[in-house]
Amino acid sequence: MSWASKRRSKYIGIIVVAMLVIIVPISFFILNKKPTCSDGKQNGRELGIDCGGICEKLCKIQISDPILIWSRSFKVADGVYNSVAYIENPNFNSGVIKISYTFKLFDDKNILIAERKGSTFISPNSVTPIFEGVVSTGYRVPVKTFFEFDELPEWRQSKDERISLSVKDIILTGEDFSPRIDAVLSNSSIETIKDIEVVAIIFDLKDNAVAVSSTFVERLSDRSSRNLVFTWPNKFDTKSSRIEIIPRIPLRK
Repeated sequence: MSWASKRRSKYIGIIVVAMLVIIVPISFFILNKKPTCSDGKQNGRELGIDCGGICEKLCKIQISDPILIWSRSFKVADGVYNSVAYIENPNFNSGVIKISYTFKLFDDKNILIAERKGSTFISPNSVTPIFEGVVSTGYRVPVKTFFEFDELPEWRQSKDERISLSVKDIILTGEDFSPRIDAVLSNSSIETIKDIEVVAIIFDLKDNAVAVSSTFVERLSDRSSRNLVFTWPNKFDTKSSRIEIIPRIPLRK
């Protein structure tokens, strides 16, 4: 081999080594990229694609579907109704941060007379009353209320933060002319709780819901209480038997 050929071979060797020094580490990092919960692959300690295991998002096989116990509309005034869907979440440590839904109200001829869309959350291991107030039906009277979620729920690991909230001193007055409920909402935790929706449901002697109302507490400081008031303009159609007052707190992301 001539001197020129040796020098050319040497230069080529240096270039090849330099390229290997650059390419090998890059290829290593690309091929050995750390698994994440958003890479579109089932890898690492996941149970499915980007779900289960170390991921916050849960796989379908890990959860049970929410149960619609009942959905009804309650008259507030002529042509104005409050609608509620009573949903049970049997999953102990999983909830839904946001999900869209639709209420549909039908008259006695099965004609759609009102529709209301919205979005809500589902707390873990709880009964969730999804409330829509002041639904206008014009001159028609709803006899059926249908409720459905408009999308599949995306379940995530979460805790029920409502355990620090309690409702006590519930008093119902004026039942025969203009019903009113007074109650006290208390926060036993050491943190301020924000955006609390509180839904009150009245049940009759046959345990059927006969009236519903809702109020909103913007913030409740740690270890403090707040008076709640729920009112109705007209008396109930039947005698009340029990009252449920359910606080709801949006799930944190």
